[in-house]
Amino acid sequence: MIANDKNTDSLLAEIESLKEKLDESNSIIEAIREGGVDALVVNNNGVPQLYSLETADYTYRLLVEKFRQGAVSITKKGLILYCNDFFAKLVNIPSEHIIGNYIQEFFNNSSQFVTMIEALKYGLSTHEILFKTNSSPATFPAYISLTDLEPSVKAIGIVVIDLTEKRNHEEALIKHQEELEEKIKELNRINSNLEEFIHVISHDLKEPLRKIIMHNSKIDGSYLTEIDAKSMDVIKLSVLRLNSLVDDLVKYSSHTKQEEHTEVDLATLISEVLEDLEVSITDKNAEIQIGNLPVIKASGVQMRQLFSNLISNAIKYSKADIPPLIQIYQAENLDEEIPNQNPKFVKIQIKDNGIGMDSGHLLKIFTIFQRLHARNEYSGNGIGLAICKKIMENHSGKITVESKLNEGTTFTIYFPI
Repeated sequence: MIANDKNTDSLLAEIESLKEKLDESNSIIEAIREGGVDALVVNNNGVPQLYSLETADYTYRLLVEKFRQGAVSITKKGLILYCNDFFAKLVNIPSEHIIGNYIQEFFNNSSQFVTMIEALKYGLSTHEILFKTNSSPATFPAYISLTDLEPSVKAIGIVVIDLTEKRNHEEALIKHQEELEEKIKELNRINSNLEEFIHVISHDLKEPLRKIIMHNSKIDGSYLTEIDAKSMDVIKLSVLRLNSLVDDLVKYSSHTKQEEHTEVDLATLISEVLEDLEVSITDKNAEIQIGNLPVIKASGVQMRQLFSNLISNAIKYSKADIPPLIQIYQAENLDEEIPNQNPKFVKIQIKDNGIGMDSGHLLKIFTIFQRLHARNEYSGNGIGLAICKKIMENHSGKITVESKLNEGTTFTIYFPI
């Protein structure tokens, strides 16, 4: 009976002890819930683990130390209470020689500190400061952000971001931009000089050519022998060809410059071009089919030149026994991607049933003075398609060609929207 009483007392004592521990645990949990105790509760595989303020504080300190930006805490008078290793590296001074000094001693202009503290009262917490350093160069620019830590701590936290690399990139960019602007100015000067030179040359060449043609026409052919008459014809044809070449060179040079872009109705413009080409169209019995064409932003003068050259070419290089059929229409993009082009564009095609060309010649035809046929076969100076290419470049567009020998040619022009 005595033994049973002892066991009962022991159990009651143990139960009382467990109650005390449970009450203590409940009190801690309640304090954590109400914010009376700083702690972190982390669930690890369903098991709650409690981290005290000391453990959490260590984690934060480790984070700040490993931070790839400078971190400093100061009093409101600027006395440095703490700095991380990265800030010490920025100013190139050991951290033990920094703590206990004043932050303004590290400013290139110490008077900025007072302004900075006053601004913090009004919510202005970010500034650009030039810091002094023991390395070369003697200063570095930094972006700093201030946080008032009161009432928790009577201190101000500062994050320091080194702007040296950013400034170097900005300076390099400005330098490259200035160099580019100088090159553009030089290029514009060269282009202007070239245009002036070509116009002067064209005037100086055309005047004697005009006199040769005029006096050649006055020569009475009845007094010439057959050989002399042929020589005079060769001279006349050569002068006319040279005169045409000078005109084409002036046209080519005139399209090196940008012109104001306005709304151009392509259907109306092409109808006007066809009126200009009426003689050659009638002579070749050509059929021109015009589909739905858009209104685009472009230079009206250059568009007239572009379509005039392309239609003239289609008529010129037609088959001898088949009348030319030329189709001009807006084609579907079909998610087509053009390298280095605006993804949104208008696609116009000019398709003919002419003599076509070998695929090996397709890359050559847009080169100035490039001819694929002998002069006695087809007239021209090999400048027309070079002008077309330059016009499309002026409009930030592109011109391409597809062709099959004896089947026809299709020119495709892309206008960015």
